[in-house]
Formats: sequence, C-alpha cells, structure tokens
Amino acid sequence: ALSSSLYKSASPYGSLNNIVDGLSSLTEHFSDLSLSSETRKPSKRPPPNYLCHLCFNKGHYIKDCPQARPKGEGLTPYQGKKRCFGEYKCPKCKRKWMSGNSWANMGQECIKCHINVYPHKQRPLEKPDGLDVSDQSKEHPQHLCEKCKVLGYYCRRVQ
Repeated sequence: ALSSSLYKSASPYGSLNNIVDGLSSLTEHFSDLSLSSETRKPSKRPPPNYLCHLCFNKGHYIKDCPQARPKGEGLTPYQGKKRCFGEYKCPKCKRKWMSGNSWANMGQECIKCHINVYPHKQRPLEKPDGLDVSDQSKEHPQHLCEKCKVLGYYCRRVQ
C-alpha cells in the first residue's frame, strides 16, 4: 500500500510560485518587445522584392512601417485603399477562410454564424514575382462581403 504521507506533501499548488515567477518573467520580456515608435529600432533590410504587408512598399518590414498605427486604431491590419488578401477566423465557431477580396476596415460574414468577421492578417494581393495567389475561378460571395453590401455592387469593380 502507498503511504498517505506521500500525497500530503504533493500539493496541486506546489509549483504555483514557479508559474507566477515564469509569468512575470514573460510579462517583462513582452514589454521589452513594445511596438511604440520611440523604442522601435529598424531591423535589417528586407530582400529587394519584399513588399511591406501594411503599406505594400519596398524597403522595410511591416514592424518598421512608417504607416504603422497604434494598437486599436482601425478594424483591420491594413489601412490602405487597395484590395488585398485577407485571412479570417470566426471568433464564434473558429471557422477559417481566406479571401482575395479583403479591404481596410471591412469584414466578411461567417457562413455558419452569420456574424461579420474582420481579417486578422492582410497582405498584398500579388506576390513580388507576379503570381496572384487568389483563385480567379472562384465566385466571390457578395452577400457575405461588407464592402459589396456598402457599395451596393461587386467590390472588385473598385480598382
């Protein structure tokens, strides 16, 4: 038989102090990674063909973008006027999808939940080598697109 004293010394909270210490260490580490403009140092230069995923210009990575906005401003990562490629994830049902018809501050409705979802990631439509990643044969579901609804017509007509 196992001794009951073995179980008395093993507390489910025995390593709680270790967890708290680890979390405070992580908090300090992440605060060092702040995105505030005065503490940001430009990183090394990107490859010549690289387009910033925020402003779509060459010469810098997104984290060094002069158009970077403080967290919480705008509803989407991209704040420009052009159409771009967006990645979506419904917060309710966790369904994921991608669209080559993504716009600044515009969402797309989840087919299952019928709620408007904003993209968590956006990037230029065309790859630097000219290969468009969107599937042109797929029909754009205009009834789910906030931009189409606002315009009253197919959003791809706007260029």
